[in-house]
Amino acid sequence: MSMHLPDERALAGIRLIATDVDGTLLETGTPITTRVLEAIDAVRETGAHVVPVTGRPLRWMDPVAAQLPQLQWAICANGSAVLDMQSGQLAAAYGIDPGQLVDFRERLHSVLPQAVLAYETPDGSFTSPGFVHDSATELSESAAVRARLEAPEIAYGEESTLGTVLKVLVRIPGSYDSEALLNAVSPLTSGIFHPTHSNPSSGLIELAAPGITKAHTLEVFAADRGIGSPEVAAFGDMPNDIEMLTWAGAGFAIADGHQQALQAAAFRAPSLADGGIAPVLEAIARARSAELG
Repeated sequence: MSMHLPDERALAGIRLIATDVDGTLLETGTPITTRVLEAIDAVRETGAHVVPVTGRPLRWMDPVAAQLPQLQWAICANGSAVLDMQSGQLAAAYGIDPGQLVDFRERLHSVLPQAVLAYETPDGSFTSPGFVHDSATELSESAAVRARLEAPEIAYGEESTLGTVLKVLVRIPGSYDSEALLNAVSPLTSGIFHPTHSNPSSGLIELAAPGITKAHTLEVFAADRGIGSPEVAAFGDMPNDIEMLTWAGAGFAIADGHQQALQAAAFRAPSLADGGIAPVLEAIARARSAELG
């Protein structure tokens, strides 16, 4: 089991645990393990806060909320939204300027005419023509692609009618290389979007409003509770976790996570097969319990 921890004093000082969901809190498509659930309860019993921080849209949080009914808050859509999981209500949103959408799509198509887009809003997902109906979609293992098979289409030129857009997704039918697509699209996003990806083989990149990352909204969430970055432990496994892992006083990359996440994080949590975040949470709970007496 690969694990690298801060010292006991630093562990005892952690007051907020922020965890990515897919590939970190749980294996995508499977429930949270009993050990992780028990470790979350143990660390919360010491007075620490726990908040999921995920790229998932709001509507994909129901299974997490069902397993963690004791948790109220989740940061979703890569920091673009804060969800009250107990009421199901949107508590805060950092939306994209809708006036940018048509211009960006036109500039994108001037460089990558085959690119297709989807738009995440608080009310659901909307796709541009061709986003889901191709052979690559049928074979895709990406839940983000497959879940949009039934999403309503929005015609080109009507993007600005969507209201609050939390996230724009871009893919090229038939391609699965997210990193190559990110490199191609990033020059078009300067000043208008923050680009990232959460799966190197989905062929999908994700765009948020400029400056909006998991770290941005986690910092706001922590500050509202009088918590500073040295008192935060963050867990993640993918490039969309990098800012959060570097902002937190104790950033933990999952041992078999993406190389960029491993390079960004100062510490390691075991792979999910070896317990994932549970052994680290157990260590935090022990250190905090000893400190509190």
